[in-house]
Amino acid sequence: YGAVGDGYVEVHHRLPVSMMESAYRLDVVKDLIPVCANCHRMMHRQWPPLTPEDLGELILEMNSKNRESESD
Repeated sequence: YGAVGDGYVEVHHRLPVSMMESAYRLDVVKDLIPVCANCHRMMHRQWPPLTPEDLGELILEMNSKNRESESD
């Protein structure tokens, strides 16, 4: 994206905002994680959202399956 995308990142809440109660106190280090827009959309394609770790495992699994099918 060049200069248009320079410095751009989305932030994912580990606890969905809709589940936060009024007494909830956000810890920006523990509760927020920077992700690219595509990964953020994929995490929210189901409920509850995938964790970043689960999405990473899914990507690794799909890459492994793709490599296996290419070698057939």
